[in-house]
Amino acid sequence: MPWQCDAALVGCEIDHETDLPAYRKVLITVPRQQGKTTLFLSWQLDRCLSPRWEQPQRSAFTAQSGKDARDKWMDELFPLIRRSRALKPGAGLTARIYEGMGNEYIRFTNGSLIRLLSTSSSSGHSKTLHQAVLDEIWHDTDSRREQGLGPSMLTIADAQVLMCSTAGTAASVVLNRYMELGRAAVQADSGNGIAYIEYSAPDGWDPEDEASYFGFMPALCPAPPCRCGGGRWRHTVTLDAIRSERASMEPAEFARAYGNVPDRSGQRASMAAGGWGDRADPGSQISGPVALGFAVASDESPWPGATSIAVAGRRADGLGHGELAEPIRPDTAGLVDRLVDLAVRHDPCVLVLNPAGPAGAFVKELLERGFAVTAPGKDPPAGKWRLQVTGAREYAQACGALADDVTNDRWRHLGQGPLDDAVKGARTRTLADAWAWSWRGATACHVPLEAVTLARHGFATHGVIPPPAPFALWG
Repeated sequence: MPWQCDAALVGCEIDHETDLPAYRKVLITVPRQQGKTTLFLSWQLDRCLSPRWEQPQRSAFTAQSGKDARDKWMDELFPLIRRSRALKPGAGLTARIYEGMGNEYIRFTNGSLIRLLSTSSSSGHSKTLHQAVLDEIWHDTDSRREQGLGPSMLTIADAQVLMCSTAGTAASVVLNRYMELGRAAVQADSGNGIAYIEYSAPDGWDPEDEASYFGFMPALCPAPPCRCGGGRWRHTVTLDAIRSERASMEPAEFARAYGNVPDRSGQRASMAAGGWGDRADPGSQISGPVALGFAVASDESPWPGATSIAVAGRRADGLGHGELAEPIRPDTAGLVDRLVDLAVRHDPCVLVLNPAGPAGAFVKELLERGFAVTAPGKDPPAGKWRLQVTGAREYAQACGALADDVTNDRWRHLGQGPLDDAVKGARTRTLADAWAWSWRGATACHVPLEAVTLARHGFATHGVIPPPAPFALWG
C-alpha cells in the first residue's frame, strides 16, 4: 500500500556519508489491521536476502510473549513466505522453515536467519543481531525486551531496531517513552537516530465522524471491494468492518485500537477489584537487583508527614515483587539516614521519588549523601547511587503500570497490612491526560501504595537481570 511504501522509504534511508542506515531505530504506530506486520516482514526478508547487506544476516522477531510470536508466524507469516515469488524454484534463493516448539526460525541458503525470540531480558544475549523487530510494544510495562536485545546489537554498525505498535495505555512504559522521543525527533528533523511514523486521530476526535477515518487509517478502502491498487496492492479494511468494531467495543478501547489514541481513562485504576488480594504471597522474595522508592504525605492530607519506603524487583520466576521496608513512619525524622542505610545494604539500581509533593524537599540532602541524578542512559559516578526524580507524566505511567501488572497477574506482594489498606482505600486523580493515586477521598494512608508504585517504576526503567550462562542462540 502507498503508506507502506512511504514508511519503508523513510525507515530504510541510507546515510550516504557513512553508507549506514540513517535511522538506527524506527517506530511505526498505526491503528489495528493497517498492514504493519506485512511491512515489517518484508523489511526482515530484505535484510536477509538483499545484496546490499553483507551476508549472512541475523534478524529476530519478538512479540508480547513467545506464544504470541509463534502464533503470528505460524498462522500468518510462514504461509506468506512459502508463497513468496522470491523463494519459488528457479529464483536462486530458497529457505527452510523450522517450526519446532521454542526453536522456530527460517534459514536461507545464503546463511541468513530470521529467528523468533522470547520477551525475557536475556533472550537476545549471545551472538550478534543485525536487525530486531519488537511487535506491539504497547504491551511492554518494563524494558526487558530492549535489555535483552541491546547487547547483541551494540557492536553492529548497521544494526536496526524496528518497533511497531498500536497505541497503548498509561502502563505502556516503553511505547509512551518512544512516542515522546519520536515526536521530538520529528520536530528536530535531524535525519538520523530515530525515524518516527504515526497515523492517529486528531485531538478532540469524534468516533462517530466516519469521514474522519480516512485521515488516519491508511489501509481503509474508500470503494470496496478494493481495486485501488490496480492489482498491485489492496487495502485491508473496510468501513463496514470498522463500524462493526465500534458497535461492539468499549469507547476507550475502540479509540485506542482504531483511532490509535492512547487509553488514559484509568479503567485499570481499581486494583482492589483487579485481584490485589489474590497476589499476596508471604514467601515471595526478590531475586537479583532491587529498586527503592519513597513517598511523603502532604500536610494537607489526613496523614501529614507520614512516610513509607518500598523495595521492588523481580522474582526468580519472572513475576514482579514489591514490599515495604518502612510501612509507615509518622514523620520524616531520620528519613534520609534510613534511605542511606538501605542503599548501603542493598546497593539499589535506583531510588525514586516524586518531587511534586513533600518528597521533593529531600533531593538536595540526598545528593549530598551519596545519590546522583544522571542523564538517561548514563551511569551514576563511581561510588554514587542513582536518584530518579519523576515528572508528572512519568508518575502517571508508573501508577498505570503497577495497576496493569496486578490486573494481569504479573505482580506479587507480602500481604503487609498498611499496603493492603492503602490499596483498598485508594482513590485516583487526573494527571497528565492519565491518572495517579490521590489522598483526597482515600480511606487509608496512601503513602505505602505510592512508595511501591515508585519503586516498581524504578526497577522497570533501571533494573537489569544478569544474563544466564552463554548459549548457542543460532544453532
